[in-house]
Amino acid sequence: MSNLNSVFDTLRGWPDGSALEFSFQPKKGVTIEEGKVVTGLNRQLADASVLKLVDDSLVTAPTLVYADKGKAYGVAGVGGDWSVFAIGDIVEWNGSAWVLIVAAVEAEVATGTRGVVAPASAAGSFAGLEKKVVQYTKHTVELTCTAGGYTNCVVGDIGKPVVATGSGDTGTLVSYDNVTYKWVVDPDTPADVFLAADALAITGGTGVGIVDTGGVAPLGGAWASVAPDDGARIFISAGVFADKYFDYSGTHPAGSWSQASNQERAAEVMDVYSSVGWDGNRKGDAWLVIQGNDQFDAAFVNKVTCLKLQSGCTFKVQNNAANTLVAGTFVEAASGAIQAFTDKWPIGVVVWTNGISGASGQIAIASM
Repeated sequence: MSNLNSVFDTLRGWPDGSALEFSFQPKKGVTIEEGKVVTGLNRQLADASVLKLVDDSLVTAPTLVYADKGKAYGVAGVGGDWSVFAIGDIVEWNGSAWVLIVAAVEAEVATGTRGVVAPASAAGSFAGLEKKVVQYTKHTVELTCTAGGYTNCVVGDIGKPVVATGSGDTGTLVSYDNVTYKWVVDPDTPADVFLAADALAITGGTGVGIVDTGGVAPLGGAWASVAPDDGARIFISAGVFADKYFDYSGTHPAGSWSQASNQERAAEVMDVYSSVGWDGNRKGDAWLVIQGNDQFDAAFVNKVTCLKLQSGCTFKVQNNAANTLVAGTFVEAASGAIQAFTDKWPIGVVVWTNGISGASGQIAIASM
């Protein structure tokens, strides 16, 4: 079923019977009134491997007890009980022994590895990132070559070995820019750093270059962090907390992670809609709120009832814009309100107006 040819009048109560309405949870702590345009917000974060990343600077395994169960570390050296592991491994204490969680790649943390930082006393790369979600991007090197002696790379060069005459360093070509003479190379080992004046060649490939003075720029090799929103949920895929969902409650950094009461992926919640740039990637579907969570009684606390604004339906809302939106005007959403189209994705076109701007204004919009 669809909302084709349905007419929704938020100023006169419920729409006609041809409409399909659904009730959703709003974003935590947000009040969404009738007449707002909203969209689904995914509060399920990408999966992570561990829940309590503590440190990645230790070269010898720390002495832990059972109460430390679940703490995870990045191995920076293979002293003590870490002698069976490799530099760059992510390991976790299970209460009695160390367990490998994510194996290193070329003596470095595997790119894309995700985890949650411990709630307190994090160190090394995780210092100051307590309770945040982190993801590792492997170390690469950007090499800028001189214009002289440069031969353009071709698409087939990507993924082939790069050999530097001079330093002797080696790696794999990740990307290139023949306009700026830049190559991004994945080093074979951390010791492959490349040097100015190195003569670069691609084994079995086409590109050739000479590294310019100051043309070596290390990239990556770092943990990017994101503070979780109130209500975010994450799935832990390995170790002590494997196959469990955890929710973040509160505003970071004062909030905390705890095991979710319902062990399933998080359902979408509704948040006010703002149109996004005209970049070829449209934002999620738009919905019209016909009963806000400020209107529900005790039996339906904290819900919003919405109608999906599919192509072909018409809806009427208040016009809170400073100007009068006349018939034929394309409109977009801004924090759930309607405004004249600028350079964002339009959600519809005005088909009727009472000719009044401000809070007393009314407009009918045909959705797109």
